[in-house]
Amino acid sequence: MSGKGIYVGGTLLSILLSLLLYAQGKRESAIFVGLWAPTILNLGQSLIDQED
Repeated sequence: MSGKGIYVGGTLLSILLSLLLYAQGKRESAIFVGLWAPTILNLGQSLIDQED
């Protein structure tokens, strides 16, 4: 898996976890975990830009 793939995979996992928490009625936790997605993408982009 490439460097970008790791961050995209982490983003997808956070979204799926957020949906799972929401389905279980844990709305506040779902929102918190859902906010990880853009953070992971930004972190990944920053680290990949530094490598270039």
